Amino acid sequence: MAEGGTAQPDRPVGRQPQRMDVGSRFATVWDVVVLVGVLLFLTAALITVLLQAWPPPAAPDGGTVKETSTRILIWTTGLSRDTLLFLVVVSAGGLGALIHVLRSVYEYVGNRRLRRSWMTMYLLEPFVGAALALVVYCVLRGGLTTSVASSEVINPYGVAAVAALVGMFSRQTVDKLRAVFNTLLTAPQDSPGEGLTPSTPGNGRSPRDSEDRAGRADGASDPGAHG
Repeated sequence: MAEGGTAQPDRPVGRQPQRMDVGSRFATVWDVVVLVGVLLFLTAALITVLLQAWPPPAAPDGGTVKETSTRILIWTTGLSRDTLLFLVVVSAGGLGALIHVLRSVYEYVGNRRLRRSWMTMYLLEPFVGAALALVVYCVLRGGLTTSVASSEVINPYGVAAVAALVGMFSRQTVDKLRAVFNTLLTAPQDSPGEGLTPSTPGNGRSPRDSEDRAGRADGASDPGAHG
């Protein structure tokens, strides 16, 4: 006990949880310049890929074009329509994520609340959006079309729109997919009445129970009547 004061309770000795100090500081001017420059470069690159990979119109006679000579950024190669659709999905998903990222960046920079720890998320979000859009496209393509369906009948505008929305709302998409697959993969639970003898609708008893009840002269209660 200290002189002229009250006794202080002993504090428990133990390891206190500590927050990671990496990226806890606010972003500097150069951090913002580099981040915005990289995001704008990715936006321009994905727009270029989206335009270059846009599939050509289907042949008037309904025939299928095996490969099309396509220039993607600095490469020129022959790509099938399926491959072009994959590129459209990836680029549109990345663009959708970049729309969300750019809106968040200018909001936090404008409010002077941007921290360095968020910069990693901003740089990785376009790749997450592109990958998630590709997964959703494969799920929809595998479930909504038959095995003999041709890529010639797929509308690239609809594909690009869905991919961009998936990238823009990636968190909501993941939550929705989690809910769907939890429903699909959850084992069905047995109902409380499963395994019991089904009763006849209307009176709650089987025909044999009714006959037994009619043949009894002692007035005993019917077990099936209590079901």
